[in-house]
Amino acid sequence: MGYQNIYWHHSVQSFLRVIQALETFADTVILTTERYTAVRPGVALQAADISPEELDKGQGFAFFLSGDDSNSLKEGNIRSFTTEDGRDFVQTADISISIPPNLSNMIQIDNTSDVRLSYTLYNNNSLFVQTSRGAVRPSQGAVGTRIIGGRIAERRVKNLPLPVIITFAPLQHLHPEDVREVRCVFWDFEAEAGQGAWSTDGCMITNQEQVNGRYRCACNHLTNFAVIFDVFGVGFGEHKRPLEVITIVGCVVSIVCLVLTLASFVVTRKYKRHARAGHAKNQRLVLMNLCVALLAILVIFLVGINQTASPIGCTVVAALLHYFLLAALVWMAVEAVNIYRAVVLVFDHHVSETFIVKAAAVAWGLPLVATVSTAGPSSLYQYKMKNVCWLAQTPLIFAFLLPAGLILLFNLLVFVIVMCKLARDEKKLKQLRGAKVTEADRNRIIRQIRRAFSIMALFGLTWVFGFFVINDARAVFAYLFCIFNTLQGLFIFIFHCVMRDDMKKWWKKWWQNLICTRKKKQGLYNVNGSTTFSSAPQTSQTMLVRLSTLQSNSKPDHEPLQ
Repeated sequence: MGYQNIYWHHSVQSFLRVIQALETFADTVILTTERYTAVRPGVALQAADISPEELDKGQGFAFFLSGDDSNSLKEGNIRSFTTEDGRDFVQTADISISIPPNLSNMIQIDNTSDVRLSYTLYNNNSLFVQTSRGAVRPSQGAVGTRIIGGRIAERRVKNLPLPVIITFAPLQHLHPEDVREVRCVFWDFEAEAGQGAWSTDGCMITNQEQVNGRYRCACNHLTNFAVIFDVFGVGFGEHKRPLEVITIVGCVVSIVCLVLTLASFVVTRKYKRHARAGHAKNQRLVLMNLCVALLAILVIFLVGINQTASPIGCTVVAALLHYFLLAALVWMAVEAVNIYRAVVLVFDHHVSETFIVKAAAVAWGLPLVATVSTAGPSSLYQYKMKNVCWLAQTPLIFAFLLPAGLILLFNLLVFVIVMCKLARDEKKLKQLRGAKVTEADRNRIIRQIRRAFSIMALFGLTWVFGFFVINDARAVFAYLFCIFNTLQGLFIFIFHCVMRDDMKKWWKKWWQNLICTRKKKQGLYNVNGSTTFSSAPQTSQTMLVRLSTLQSNSKPDHEPLQ
C-alpha cells in the first residue's frame, strides 16, 4: 500500500510539472511573429506581447471545433479578439475566455513596457489529477468540458473588481437534459499540500441551464478553468425515453396485480381454513402488508416523482417514498423471521398470538421514525434532489441504502439457515420408512418457502441492479433495474396467486359464477334440454302460453283415479 501511495504521489507531481512547464514555455518563448501559436491533438497554446493600451481594451481567446473529431484540437480554429469585436462569435465558440478591460490599472502594470499574455487550452482533464480530499472531490462531479487557462507572465491576477468571463460548450457525450448541477471551477496549484485540486473559490456560474448550448462562468482571477457537472446528473441519453416507458408500464401492471393479490387474499380468507394455523396465517398477513407498502410506493411514484414545481409537495413525496420503501424492506425482514420460525423452530407453539401486532408496530413504526428524523432537520442539509422528488445523496446513503443493505444481508442469512435446515430434514426423511406420511407436509412447506424467498430474492436483486448503474454497463443495469423493480407486483401475483392451487380453484369458481350470472342477465334459459334466448321482457300473456305448452307436452307421473 505504501508503494502505491508513493507511485500515486510521483504521478501527480509529474502531471503538475507538465502543466507548469507549458506555462513557463509560454512565458519565455521567443516570438518571431506577432503571436506564437502551437496546436497539438491534446493541447493548444498561444502567446503574445501586447502593450498596456491594448490590454486595457479587453483581450480574449476562443476555440472553434470545425471537424467531427472532438478528441483532437487540430480539428479546430483558434482566434484572438478584443472585447469589442469578440462579442458576436464568442456565442458560437466551443470554449472562450475574455479578460476584462482596464486590467493594467487593476494589477498596476507599468505603461512603458509590453506584457506577455498567454492562453493554454487542454482537450481533456488527464493532466489535472487530484486526490479525494480536494475542495471539489471527484465523487461530487465530473469535468465535462475542455480546460482553458490564461495568464500574464510574472503576475498573479486575482481579486479583480470586474470578472473574467469564460464560456464552455459541454463535451459531446453529455446530454443537456441529464445535467443536474453545474459548477465553475479552477485548478488551485497550492491545494492539497502542493498536489493541486479543483476549487470553486472566486468563480460562479451565471446560467445553470445552457444558453445557445453554452455555459457561462465569471471568475475574479486568471488561471486554468473548467466546468464540473454533477455526476449524478449524467443520464442515459437515448435510453431515457425507453426507460421511462418501461417504468410507467411496469408500475401500472404491478398496481393492477397488487390490487388483484390483495383482493384474492381478502375474499378467500374464509375459504382458507388451513391458513388459520399460526405460521401460515402470519405469512398471509405479512404478505398483505407488503402488498400495501408496494402499492403505495408505485402510486406515489407515478403521481408525484416529477412534481418539483412545489418544493413542499416535492419534499412530502420524497418523504413518503422514503417511508414506504423502508416499510417494504422491514416487512421482508418480518417475513424472513416468520419463515425461520416455521421451518427451524417448526412447532406452532412458538407462534405468539401477538406476533403480527408486534411485527406491524416495528415494520410501520421504525420507518416512520427514520423518515421523520431525516426529513425533520432538512434545513441543515439537502434532503431531496432538485430535479426529482427523491432523496439527495447524504440521506440516500445513510437513511436508505445503509438500512436496506443490512436488511438484505439479514434476509440472506435467514435464507442460508432455512435452506440448510430443509436439506438436513430431507436427508432424514430418506432414512425413515414412514417418510411418505409427512411428504405432503414437507411439500407444502417447501412451496411456501419458495414463494416467500422468490419475493425476497427479487426484491434484493432490483436494488443490486441499481447499485451497478454507475459503470460502463450502466444502461444494461438500468433496464434490469426498471424491469424487475416496477414488475414487483406482477411477480407477487404470479407466485402467490397464479401458482397456488387453492387460489386457482377459487378464481375458476368465481369466473364460472360470473359467466353464469351474465348469461342469466342476458336471458339464457334451459328448457327440456333446449336453450332459449329472450331479448325482451316477457308479458303475462306470453308466460301463460308457455306454461300451457309445457303442461300439454308433459306426461303425468301417474294416472288419475277413476
